[in-house]
Amino acid sequence: MTVVTVYLPPLSILQELGITEPEDLHIEAIAQYCGVTIVYEPLKGCEARLIGYGDRAIITVNTESSLRRQRFSAGHELGHWMRDRGKIAFVCAASTFSLEWSDDNPERRANRYAADLLLPELMFRPLAQNKDITFATVKQLASRFQTSTTATAIRLVEQGSFPAMIICNQLGRRRWFLRGPAVPESLWPFTVAGQDTIAYDLLRTSVEAPGPVDVRADGWIDHAEAYRYRLREDSIRVQPNLVLTLLWWKDESQILDLDDEEDI
Repeated sequence: MTVVTVYLPPLSILQELGITEPEDLHIEAIAQYCGVTIVYEPLKGCEARLIGYGDRAIITVNTESSLRRQRFSAGHELGHWMRDRGKIAFVCAASTFSLEWSDDNPERRANRYAADLLLPELMFRPLAQNKDITFATVKQLASRFQTSTTATAIRLVEQGSFPAMIICNQLGRRRWFLRGPAVPESLWPFTVAGQDTIAYDLLRTSVEAPGPVDVRADGWIDHAEAYRYRLREDSIRVQPNLVLTLLWWKDESQILDLDDEEDI
């Protein structure tokens, strides 16, 4: 097998390897094509590490983690190798894969590389078409692609069929958020979720996540007219002080009204 020694975007790698189905996304084989050997060992204090020299590298992945976390960790380190080789060795903690999705830094870029490699748009978008923007859908898609909840949820928001947003709250405050392409940039989530939201309860009590619930938009959205609208919230606790929220404008009237205002 020819080994790639220059940067290639994930789509180019998948095309060169002839990979067209989620079941064929074998991260070990893809890594070997990029000059990287993946090994699995118990690790303390991190999920994965990358050490490279010249045109070869070794990624060590924590065997104590779930299979999906292992795959994404390997893809993340491969992203470092393809984008940042020759700079430093990388050691990445579990928080990297949950928190580094918004700021423009090497960790975010590696997360994005892993998502593009393991959740490629050409495969993901058809499977996400017309699916509800909920964690039940995320679970189905994550099972098909064998990927993490966070990465799969982000993909669903960005490539699903409906206007949606994903928000990460840590210790009661917004850590990051991403909006789908159909959501106007004038809509921003509050730094702190409103008291009538599911996320507010999950962050402050031991209550179980109830699943998708219709809530007032002004509990989440910092916009003068938000009180007039409702959206669907699905929030889950992914760590003791970390909550992920999917917001879905199932009733798109707020989106349509904003579009009409911009056209005036």
